Amino acid sequence: MALTVRKKRFVRRLLGYATNPAAVKARTLLNREQTHDIGGVRITLPPDHSLPFYQRRDPTYDAYAVALLRRLSGGERLTVIDVGANVGDTAAAVLAADPATEVISVEGNEDFLGYLRRNLAAYSERATVVAGFVGPVGERVAYRTQGSTGGFQPAVAEESDTQVQEWVSPAQLLQMVGQEDRVVWKSDIDGFDIHVLAEHWNVIDERCEAIWFEFDSPRTLGDRADVARLIELIAASGRTCWVYDNLGRRMVVLAPGEGQATALSALSEWLHEQIEGHITVPYLDVWAFRSDSAGRLGAETADLKT
Repeated sequence: MALTVRKKRFVRRLLGYATNPAAVKARTLLNREQTHDIGGVRITLPPDHSLPFYQRRDPTYDAYAVALLRRLSGGERLTVIDVGANVGDTAAAVLAADPATEVISVEGNEDFLGYLRRNLAAYSERATVVAGFVGPVGERVAYRTQGSTGGFQPAVAEESDTQVQEWVSPAQLLQMVGQEDRVVWKSDIDGFDIHVLAEHWNVIDERCEAIWFEFDSPRTLGDRADVARLIELIAASGRTCWVYDNLGRRMVVLAPGEGQATALSALSEWLHEQIEGHITVPYLDVWAFRSDSAGRLGAETADLKT
């Protein structure tokens, strides 16, 4: 009996879990870079980067945000502060999609910085690269590269780790933005998104029209109390939250108020259950919009296609 489309995708996913590690190992041994199309833009990736595998496995992965940002811009000048820019995949797609948008890309991983600069070279007039890590992030100062990503370590540092001595603050980044620019704060910093937002909420909230961050409460590496602290700060800010799963599918829209805090807390608990249940949805993307932005975007986003 012929396999359905759904079953074929499931089989490809299973095969990918077996074949991708072997392909990564072979490319790494041969020092063979990759090229990959994202949002119609050709970018270059390190040999051990797994973004192509993720997008083959889940076609909606990392694919919705470009159209959402373009709609938020509406043709007006918009600056995206991309904290944890990696190799510039999101930044390149955003810059290509909307000539009214500028991006400040922040990355401290030396292995990614070269690729970041190469991938954004065609947009040099609208792209700024800042080398450094945003923080501080408590006592964790040892950063270790881990294939497609990296992270600060809880244990004793290894000789190959980067020891961070100086940090880039959110205030410094926001000072780089034009006074009339509308600003989006975007962060994907491997477990420190919640911590940085909780520590620097006032300056980010005051200046940014939208705050887009990875909500990974089970594996947050900052103070555990920062999860509840950030939830309360968001709820008190009057922002509307759009919540997406890790594959870019919108789950819920949360209006401001006490109910928003209750819902975000429930989603945090649900993520813990997901982790215990073998990681069906390991993290969420949260967009916290000011009321005027949420109203302009509207409730329906079915037409948002990259």
